[in-house]
Amino acid sequence: MPCLTSEAPDHLPGRALLPDILAPGLDVVFVGAAPSMAAAMSGHYYDGPRNRFWLLLHQAGFTPQRLEPVQDRSILQYRIGLTAVFPSLISTANSLLPEPGPDHLRDLCAKLMDAAPLVVCYNGKDVCRMCTGETRPDWGTMPERFGSSVQFVVPSSSGRADRLGADRLLLYRDLRELVDRIRSASPR
Repeated sequence: MPCLTSEAPDHLPGRALLPDILAPGLDVVFVGAAPSMAAAMSGHYYDGPRNRFWLLLHQAGFTPQRLEPVQDRSILQYRIGLTAVFPSLISTANSLLPEPGPDHLRDLCAKLMDAAPLVVCYNGKDVCRMCTGETRPDWGTMPERFGSSVQFVVPSSSGRADRLGADRLLLYRDLRELVDRIRSASPR
């Protein structure tokens, strides 16, 4: 796989509104597009009354209880990391975000390679397209790896994707099962 390429202008805006929550050896790193207004205001990932991220993680078995956005830093204890393509921008709709430039993609690529999780999970097909250039990604496991990491696509946890309901939860559960299979086969 090419290391997250793009033809967009080369620039990185200012300071991140949400810092990465990453460490080496994670099971999964969720890649989002950019903080929502609620997340940027609170300083916590996937904040907002209609975002289902924390509920989906719990329902899929990643966490023993539903975490609140203010507990986002504790996610590392569950071997989960969080990052964004545009950590310095606020997104009200991902379709309004610019194409990520080469610096954005190189930075993201370096962070993901350093973390080397078992799975890189894109929180929505639009995020997958931004990161990989894949124009029509399918849900679930992607055919190509990112370094040593399996790539996986889940529907966005945003309330705008609520129409996917049970299918969204099934994909989060499929992701959990994939992580369990890789962990049981890996000497990590």
